[in-house]
Amino acid sequence: PSQGRRRVSGTMKSSFLGVLIALVGNSLIGTSFSVMKIAHERNTGGKNYLTIPMWWAGTSLMVLGELGNLVAYSLAKPSLISPLGAISVVVNVPFAYFILGEKLSFRNILGCILCILGGYGIVGVVANNTSEHETVTVEQFEKMAFRPTFMVFFTISVMESIDLIWSRRKTVMTYIWICSLLGGLTVLSIKAVTSFMVITFQGSNQFGNLLPFAIFPILALTLVLQVHFLNKAIADYGTGEVVPTYYVIFTSCAVLGSAILYGDLTDSSKENILVFLLSFIATSAGVYLVANQREGKINIHRTSGEQHIRSIEASDGDDQETLL
Repeated sequence: PSQGRRRVSGTMKSSFLGVLIALVGNSLIGTSFSVMKIAHERNTGGKNYLTIPMWWAGTSLMVLGELGNLVAYSLAKPSLISPLGAISVVVNVPFAYFILGEKLSFRNILGCILCILGGYGIVGVVANNTSEHETVTVEQFEKMAFRPTFMVFFTISVMESIDLIWSRRKTVMTYIWICSLLGGLTVLSIKAVTSFMVITFQGSNQFGNLLPFAIFPILALTLVLQVHFLNKAIADYGTGEVVPTYYVIFTSCAVLGSAILYGDLTDSSKENILVFLLSFIATSAGVYLVANQREGKINIHRTSGEQHIRSIEASDGDDQETLL
């Protein structure tokens, strides 16, 4: 019993360390967006952004943040780390207020509060989780991956993604579902690969088996496609519509897949699962409020600019039609 308690205690410490690293990593990612935005705003001469030091500073912050998330996935469960991505949205609010000079609205404040409360609830679930294993060996992963329930989840994710890509529909939900379904598989693959690496560093080589090398192409392909379609969604529809919807669907796919594959919520009580779900809903609502508020400001400026341009064009023409 004492050994079991020590293992559980060690797992809890590992999970909390993973949460801490994920919070720092996602904060760096959120900051990187604002830094790169400053770089583009200052680039009035139309220089190649690859030659701008500020852009490279933002990119470096993003890389560091993503590396932090990789480490976090090796220390804690995907269902715990994935929802904490909301921090990357929230951290932009104080940064935009103090650095970019944007106004702080009630929606911003309420969204941040909801995200913080939701994140606190999600992390709090860890304290009552008695799971002893945060890393899996190749043999354990093979047994998990070939269970019928996960095979059904994997098949549906892959076939639905192929169908959506093949359909060539350019709606926002098409893009988001492709990114979310593939993103869920990306998270599961990252968890497996980082687990194998941790166990290998501990002295038990996990790369003498072909399975890890079969996971690498899945990880690379899903990641590339996910980034590609996410960029198309943001370019066509803007962050206000894409970010909150993508956060909810992607996190749901990641949590569901992790629960099926790794049994993340198996050892949690019904009360803890309820807290987890309510916390996730609160965090999603917070992301929605923050993202839509910031996009709304952009749309207002664009609309005002379009009206101003159209007004000038009308005044120069023969027909003095009022367009405002």
